[in-house]
Amino acid sequence: MKTLSKRALSLLLAAIIIVSAAIPTFASDVAWDAWWSSAESQSGINVFPGSDESERLFSWYSDSESEPRVEIYTINFTKAFKGTSTRTYGGSYVNKVAVTGLEADTTYSYRCFSGDYKSAIYTFTTGGGDSKDFSAMYVTDVHITYDENNPDGLKETAYNFNNTIASAKLKNPDISLILSAGDQASEGLESEYRAFSSTPLGRSMSIATAAGNHDRKGVDYKTFKFMPNERKSNYESSYITSDYYFVKGDVLFLVMDSNSGSGMDHHAFIKNAVKENPDVKWRVMMMHHDLYSGRIPHRESENKMLRLLWGPMADEFNIDLVLLGHSHYYTVSNVLRGNKTVAPMTQNGVLTNPNGTVYMVSGSINRPRNDDEDSLGLSDNIGYAYLTQEKIYNIIDFTEDSLTVSSYTVESGEKFNSFTINKTSQQGGHTKAFPNPFNAFVRFVGTVYTMFNNISVYQKLTDKGYDVKFFDVVFPKQ
Repeated sequence: MKTLSKRALSLLLAAIIIVSAAIPTFASDVAWDAWWSSAESQSGINVFPGSDESERLFSWYSDSESEPRVEIYTINFTKAFKGTSTRTYGGSYVNKVAVTGLEADTTYSYRCFSGDYKSAIYTFTTGGGDSKDFSAMYVTDVHITYDENNPDGLKETAYNFNNTIASAKLKNPDISLILSAGDQASEGLESEYRAFSSTPLGRSMSIATAAGNHDRKGVDYKTFKFMPNERKSNYESSYITSDYYFVKGDVLFLVMDSNSGSGMDHHAFIKNAVKENPDVKWRVMMMHHDLYSGRIPHRESENKMLRLLWGPMADEFNIDLVLLGHSHYYTVSNVLRGNKTVAPMTQNGVLTNPNGTVYMVSGSINRPRNDDEDSLGLSDNIGYAYLTQEKIYNIIDFTEDSLTVSSYTVESGEKFNSFTINKTSQQGGHTKAFPNPFNAFVRFVGTVYTMFNNISVYQKLTDKGYDVKFFDVVFPKQ
């Protein structure tokens, strides 16, 4: 640990905080072009959550292998943390450094180092003090897109993502966590994940991502991710990722890999996460695949199977809110238990101690969809839906006794829906769900199915020219 001049460091950190407080919307194409072409943008720095507020996980790209480090600064000290450098499929390197021992309610500045690269100085603030209140931003299907017919595809889609974050931060500057429910990339390419990570706004917040079906079109999500408490598969999982969890405030976030149907693994993972965090009041699950909204006819048979797998687990472990994606249609379900409505949801609804789970799907950032032609229409389990071609983001405010989701469009800046779930006790309105042999059978079938599905994934990857090993894809061990 290197002790610096307290007065000099104090002045430096004050200047950094003032500068970083400005929110760069990059309304000017020229300004975004300048940022996009910089080495700082292309380094793709991400700050992933740690197990709790005492940790952060840092990741960034470089062209050569080195021993990476992250330096953390406060007024009183600077401390360096070392990490690892891993070769990506494309031949560059991803650097990962875990920072631990962070104090609650403290503003830190940090800098990333690898080889000759030295990042700009960024700041973040931990929570975890007397108040457990915080705000998060939820988006899905960002779809950063490499398009061989559009050389500016990556730049344009990254621009849209950055300005979506900026819009949310202007609404609520206290947002400290981004939740992205899958399909960060369209083809699963490293260039897309670098572009996803190019926004400077993401470097002062944590970001948690779920894997979508488009993320597994390639292999680069495997090196992009850096997740706490990641499940080690006992049976089956996807090649690129598995489940993980973290705690922030009084919320247990369960981020699930819905590409994998291995219900035996998913169930064991959730059971362990809940057992490890028995006193956390709120349980929020995030995964990619839509379950209830209907809309797309050819997906409904898949959705029926997914509901059989995931619905009973949400019931058994008293999940309050499930954040989803995939369909690109904004929907909020009624309160569901046993795959049936137990309490209605309305626009701007307020629920107190519901005995069940609310399932929510947001619209896509770069591929919004409002064409309802040839669709199935809404499921009876949907309480509110909104069709628009505008980009949607959601701000979730967590307090001790409530969570409130407010939904906005970037283009209008207007809030078009909100709902609140109140819990007046630790358990709220949840009741105990008893084990069901049929649900265990469904989890077993899902696990067997995943093995055969992984064979299909292996064939698709090799057909695209990826040099992957059969047993690594079919029987992955994260």
